[in-house]
Amino acid sequence: NTENDIVSNLKGVFFSGVVRQLKEEILLVSVIAVTVVLWNDFFATSLHDSLAVPLPQLILPSLPFTLSSPALGLLLVFRTNASYARWLEARNAWAKILSQSRNMVRMAATFTFAEKKDPESQESIEYLACTVWLLSRSLMNDLSGTEDEESYRKELNEVFSNNDALIVNMCNSSDRTMSALACCSQALNSIPIDEKLRVEIDKSLVLIGDCIGVCEKIFSSPVPLVYTRHTGRFLSVWMVLLPSALYKSFLVPGNDSLFSSTMLVPAVALVALFLFGIEELAIQLEEPFSVLPMQNFCDTIRESASVLACWSIDDA
Repeated sequence: NTENDIVSNLKGVFFSGVVRQLKEEILLVSVIAVTVVLWNDFFATSLHDSLAVPLPQLILPSLPFTLSSPALGLLLVFRTNASYARWLEARNAWAKILSQSRNMVRMAATFTFAEKKDPESQESIEYLACTVWLLSRSLMNDLSGTEDEESYRKELNEVFSNNDALIVNMCNSSDRTMSALACCSQALNSIPIDEKLRVEIDKSLVLIGDCIGVCEKIFSSPVPLVYTRHTGRFLSVWMVLLPSALYKSFLVPGNDSLFSSTMLVPAVALVALFLFGIEELAIQLEEPFSVLPMQNFCDTIRESASVLACWSIDDA
């Protein structure tokens, strides 16, 4: 319902997470607007009569802002597009990791039980399912930082409760993703199937390795700092000076009372909310791994791999 969407959007304008993060910027611009109104409507007008000294008003021509606004808009659009492209590439990489992880376990279970049905084969499939999950979970750990350390160790102990040596090796590894990739390769190599079939399964692991490279590229190559800083400085200066440029536009014709331009304050605050909000969205999307639900992806891989392995075992 369009009407409900509009009402819902308007209700959330001043209570969204972006607004809470931008309260300092919005407050600063609002204070500047209040200062412009007070100075021009009170100090520069009322005190002029009593002091008999001309006081300059805080007014700027609007033409420079009209000419520079397209450039500012382009900078914000390019910044947002670049950040969204990084997020989309990271999301697509994780989607491929998820699908190829399922493919590995599915093909391994199908090919193995088609040739040989014994407890050893079942154990090898279950171990492969665990290592497939370990690969995605280790990648998430490397992309998340130290705040994920406790959760990572806890989940390792849950999945590999009977393999203390692997847990120690993974926790002490300097590159956990590559260690998990090697572990997954060894698990695949230990499955008793024909070599040609193993090569087919390994193709999925190769694709996962390519996706890991994409994630590492995004993680280690942020948007150039000079571009980010220039856009931020341009927007900050533009917004700080905007109240002085809009002051005349908010004067009420024929109204000589004090503070006749008070509507300038909420108007400038609203402009600041949306323009700084666009920049904040770009900042958040610039680091996609802090936004993407990687824990959900890993949990999905763990559940799917377990279901595929158990289904094949039960069917066998």
